[in-house]
Amino acid sequence: MTPVIDRKEREFERREGEILAAALSLFNRDDWQSVTIDQIAAKAEIGKGTVYKHFESKDQIYAKLVLEFHRGIITEIANIDRTRPPLEVLGATLDAFWRGHNSKSEYKRLVRYCRREDFHSIIGPELSKELEQLDEQIMGLLVPVFERGIREGVILDKPVPALILGVHAAMVGLMEMEGVECMETGMTQEEQYQEVKAFALRGISRG
Repeated sequence: MTPVIDRKEREFERREGEILAAALSLFNRDDWQSVTIDQIAAKAEIGKGTVYKHFESKDQIYAKLVLEFHRGIITEIANIDRTRPPLEVLGATLDAFWRGHNSKSEYKRLVRYCRREDFHSIIGPELSKELEQLDEQIMGLLVPVFERGIREGVILDKPVPALILGVHAAMVGLMEMEGVECMETGMTQEEQYQEVKAFALRGISRG
């Protein structure tokens, strides 16, 4: 029986992946929130009922895509050489976030949408827990780097959550500014990122 069960599970996962890929391809437009389950099903070439076997709502599709997106970034961060100086590791971590968030506009829209305060309450406890676990994984990778930097005297001796708050706020602020700048910088997006990255790292450095 086990091979049959495994085959069914693989088929279920494959179909779920097709649904997510179809949904993501439809979210690359300004009216992405008006995309319907019917349209997603048609794009995936399956019945609407099959979509509902995998997801109870469109918000669950959003959450699943955001989970996959951030897991990719976490994998990239986990592969950074931890023997490098702490500020270099943190710089490479910011680069991974920037590359990920700047790669596809549909992901940026989804991430912004999923930050809503009520989002966790409408996607169900299982997906909500998975999103929370992502935050824990990221903190598990970042906190030791900050702690080592403090021990080595290259990062300010302050509570680590306060240090992370400043860096995180700088990055989120830059991403939220896209397309709605309050001032003309004359810089490309990449130049703006490099400026904010340097500012954030200087803000936590003892150098």
